[in-house]
Amino acid sequence: MRSFGHIGWMGCLLSALWLSVWPVRASERVRPTQATQPEFHTITDRYRLTVDGVSLPVEAYKDIYYVNFSLAGEAPVRIECSEPITCCEVSPAVRGVTTRIEGSTASFTLPGAGWWVVRINDRERLFLLADRPEQAPEMNDRVLNAADFVDGEGLQTANLQRALDLASATKRLLVFPRGVYRTGTLRIGSHTRIYLADGAIIRGSDDRRDYPTDGGRLEADHIYNKEHYTDNGEWMTFSRLILIDSAENVTISGRGIIDGNGAALRAQGKPANLIRIRNSRNVRIEGILLRDPAAWNTHIHYSDDVTIRDVKLINDATVPNTDGFDPDASRQVRIEHCFAYCSDDNVAVKTTNNLGLNRDLRDVVVRECVFLTRKSSLKVGTETKAARMSDIRFENNDVVECDRALALYCNDGALFEKIVFANNRIERNYPDSQRRGIHFKISERAGKGRIRDVEIRDCHFRTAFPRPDEVAGLDAEHTIDGLTLRNVTVGDKRLRSLDDWKPRLRFTENIRFE
Repeated sequence: MRSFGHIGWMGCLLSALWLSVWPVRASERVRPTQATQPEFHTITDRYRLTVDGVSLPVEAYKDIYYVNFSLAGEAPVRIECSEPITCCEVSPAVRGVTTRIEGSTASFTLPGAGWWVVRINDRERLFLLADRPEQAPEMNDRVLNAADFVDGEGLQTANLQRALDLASATKRLLVFPRGVYRTGTLRIGSHTRIYLADGAIIRGSDDRRDYPTDGGRLEADHIYNKEHYTDNGEWMTFSRLILIDSAENVTISGRGIIDGNGAALRAQGKPANLIRIRNSRNVRIEGILLRDPAAWNTHIHYSDDVTIRDVKLINDATVPNTDGFDPDASRQVRIEHCFAYCSDDNVAVKTTNNLGLNRDLRDVVVRECVFLTRKSSLKVGTETKAARMSDIRFENNDVVECDRALALYCNDGALFEKIVFANNRIERNYPDSQRRGIHFKISERAGKGRIRDVEIRDCHFRTAFPRPDEVAGLDAEHTIDGLTLRNVTVGDKRLRSLDDWKPRLRFTENIRFE
């Protein structure tokens, strides 16, 4: 068996060796993503991968492997493993990708661009993150080059902030070309357009002092302030790597990476978010890869008209509280065609009252995404500190792995209303604390809430989860009222009645099957 790859020069050597011994040919359909500097890319020799005949070095990241590339149209894939392959499964399963296994090699055809999870020997996961082809912007005198602001190889926070401020003031596009940009917290103002080129990495500092908190507030520090530690979003964190605050008309796009260096910060008791969008409007994040936050990856707080599209999100599954996307007291939020691998919730729609910014939440749509998590995948809650949270839709998502697929947790007194789970597909359970496919619950923490008018439509669970689903109100005054299941299937069985479903029920009213 060949050994795993290593960080640094060994990764470069392995990549070079692959290119010399593995068959490579030109392809009009496949474009590899460029590696940047080897200390931030751990190239493994456990897998050798070609897509349409193009060799793509595989990155080992924490407990998974991944490759990011662009793909136009369908393409044949060949994976060679350093040990015999006994089974190989490609998700989303709904796409019907079949594999052929010969010894230590698996072959199949990808239908086109998208987010693909290859499970090998029912154990290891290899993510094939196939972007749609794009046209990068041309560099000219109307474009700001972030590299022109960089001075040396040390921390560049002040220099990059100067570039961002100039981009905001002049409304010129700021391009980060290939390279590594080390920084602490950066603040992005109105009318800022940022493009991260293929091979560009904005890399968070590994020193907690480079992430100042709002107003000097104390964060939930599990190292130096254990007695006051909390994972409640109202008080958990007041720092982040990227802050879009009180801004409008902001765009971050491209094929580069924003890396939060989260494992290092969390070890110092620093729960910094990767991106926080706060009190802002008309914000777009598209195409980039967001990696390794110390806490929540992308917090959308008290903001309007936010779209996150074609974004790849890879968290460290060993770091707690690494949610994916957290719309919080926000409106007109769209999370579309994204990929997220998390230790905590993939999506958690909530109202935290962080910094005292709180209001009713409405009009949040999560669609056409591929998700894996050790916790809840499609979730509303846990913090529910506004009066009303309504018009929330999860539609056409593929949940490859989770502990709870559809989750409503009303803990702080809100009214949940008009929530729809439509055409979502759930493949397998990650055996964490609950192991339930559907878990709706009202609890009393900071108030007594209610849930009403919820629809689960055209959803399919590939297999039953180990424990029964639970739908539980709090008491006779605070119930779950009006739950409709329409064409919901578990395996090959359609749920037509409570006898088919057999959930745990408490303080519920008007459950219907259609």
